[in-house]
Parts: sequence; structure tokens; C-alpha cells
Amino acid sequence: MDIYLIRHGETDWNKVKRLQGVTDIPLNSYGIELAEKTAEGLKDVPFDRIYTSPLIRARKTAEIIRGDRNIEIIPTEGLLEISFGEYEGLTYLPDRYNIPKPGFRKFFDDPEHYDTPPQGESLTHLRQRTSSFVRSVLEDPANEGMTFLMASHGAAIRGILSGLLDLPIAEFWSGPVHKNCGVTRLHAENGVFRIEFENRIYY
Repeated sequence: MDIYLIRHGETDWNKVKRLQGVTDIPLNSYGIELAEKTAEGLKDVPFDRIYTSPLIRARKTAEIIRGDRNIEIIPTEGLLEISFGEYEGLTYLPDRYNIPKPGFRKFFDDPEHYDTPPQGESLTHLRQRTSSFVRSVLEDPANEGMTFLMASHGAAIRGILSGLLDLPIAEFWSGPVHKNCGVTRLHAENGVFRIEFENRIYY
């Protein structure tokens, strides 16, 4: 079994470093272009099933990658991005930083002590939610030999990988933050998985 995890293409909020989380921001024109180039790179992959985060930036990326393949795209909360709660829409550019809680800065630098925003999702919950979904696909005997595309988000993909690798929260960001349309391939056989490649780009 192969699973291709892909982060969505670029949005306008990505460009200006606004916290998107579960806010439903569409791809911009460059994001669509990235997805189209990635679709060309993956055109020969024989996908059997496609899952996506319900958010439009991931769903549109999945649609572009699918191309003219006759495959249903299935939305699932298991691939949804982390929620930043009341901080969604705020910027984290150093010269325009306007996030009130000092502990939010630990999101990348010290995830073990990350101060979850009001109404937001913790990294622990994100990891459990996302990796449980992917693990359920990996461990289902009916999926043996199948190839999946899963369109998701930057923090969600790190949650998937850190959960599958059983890393402590302190090592949540031990791998790269996926670039827009970065692709990671997981291969599983007899219930054992490995990362074939991580954060590969096709543009």
C-alpha cells in the first residue's frame, strides 16, 4: 500500500503569514499553478482512493491532482488542519506580529510547552486525530495493495508523521514543514510502514 500525503497549494494568507487553521481560504493563482505542476508530476500514479481535508484549499488541490481520473474525493475531519481558535487571521510575521499570548511562539520552537489559543486545538489532540485516521487506513487489510492520495495541511501532516512514528510532542517538528504542494509517500506492507520520501516538490 502507498499513501501520498500532499499539503495544499498556496493561499493569500500563506503569503502574508496569517494563521489559517480551519478558516476556509481558497488557493490563489500561484497555488493553483503549483497544484497543476504537481498533478503533472503525479500523473502516472494509479490512485485508487482520494481523501481530503474538508477545507477548500486542500479539496481544490486534490481535485487538480485527480485530473480526469474517475475517483471520488472523500472529505474527512481526520485530515483537517489544527484550529488556532481565536487567533485565526492574526499574523506571525516578525515585524507585524500581533498574537497576544507569548506562549504561542512555542508552536514551532518548543512544541511541548505550546500555549494553545482560546478555542484552539492542542498539538496532542491534532496528532491523535490525524494519525489515528491514517493508521486506520494503513491497518485495514482491505486496503492492501491500494494507492491513496490524502490532501491535507502543514501542521496536520506533521501530526500524522509524528503520531505514526510515536515521537514525543517535543519532537513534533523534527521533520520539515511541508512546502505548499510538498508530497510525502508512505509505503506499508504487512502492517509495517516506512517513509519512502518526504516533502518532495514537482515545481
